[in-house]
Amino acid sequence: MISLRYNQTFAQEGSAACRQYGLNRFARIYPVYLLCTIIALCFRQDFGFASWVLNLTMLQGFFADFSFTGVGVGWSMTVELCFYALAPLLLRHWGNYGLLKWMLLLLLAGSLLAAIGQLPLPYGFVPNWTFMIRSTFFGRGFEFLLGIWLAKKYVLPSPGSSISFPFRFPPGLLTYSGAVGILLCMLLLSLVRGFPPSDLTLEQAVTFHGLNNLVLPVCIAALLLGLVQGKTFASRLLGSRIGEELGKGSYIFYLAHYTFGFDLLYFHIWSNRWGVLLLLTLLSVVGYHLVEEPLRQWVVRRRLVQPATAS
Repeated sequence: MISLRYNQTFAQEGSAACRQYGLNRFARIYPVYLLCTIIALCFRQDFGFASWVLNLTMLQGFFADFSFTGVGVGWSMTVELCFYALAPLLLRHWGNYGLLKWMLLLLLAGSLLAAIGQLPLPYGFVPNWTFMIRSTFFGRGFEFLLGIWLAKKYVLPSPGSSISFPFRFPPGLLTYSGAVGILLCMLLLSLVRGFPPSDLTLEQAVTFHGLNNLVLPVCIAALLLGLVQGKTFASRLLGSRIGEELGKGSYIFYLAHYTFGFDLLYFHIWSNRWGVLLLLTLLSVVGYHLVEEPLRQWVVRRRLVQPATAS
């Protein structure tokens, strides 16, 4: 989505576009993240200074000691934050480097972080190469780069041309094969990881991260490309009013499902998994309309009005 919306903007409008992009991203993700994180930290009775600083700045994903603090999935927001910060650079210079060169540069940068992590730094800063591959943008960058490549090559038409594909698949083939691939990857990942999860051998780690960081993104890309290529039952379902509402609530659902869905609702209120899933889904959609979207609009309006009032 970032590629579709800002493909030419950064190159044509420069720093002004970057500022507007930064405001849009901040307004979209941070207000409701801040609210959920404060509630989660208080619920967990986690009042440590370092925990609050790292969680509120979305940097906890770089530190093994704090990866699962706050909302629990906040480490992945560090990954998102890194992508948002680097997206203008990636898009402006995509033609010079492309997918493979950018991937190598990200891995080199991640390896440098892992090397720095060998110093006696506090809180487990990128403690090893495995952590870098599993938990940071620099190790997981392929999924983001593949999305940019997909958008530029098959979704965004060049000037004076229409969207074209090198070959056409039967309707639904890419969509449903991608969906099946995603389910198979999740199954294989759970089998490799084991239950309860245990430390992985070298062979298991290579298999796990290969599936998670390389194969799974390809399956997701196939699903997305299939949805773009033509109308299927899945595309009609996702484009329906219900699908749109579920999409709107997906961010709050993601932030809330770990701490509030399981730790609070399931273990303390209602030990019915499907009931909790349904309740959390409904609360997330309602939360989008009553909390997330009003907060986003307030941040945007406040930022746009301030310069005028100051002058």
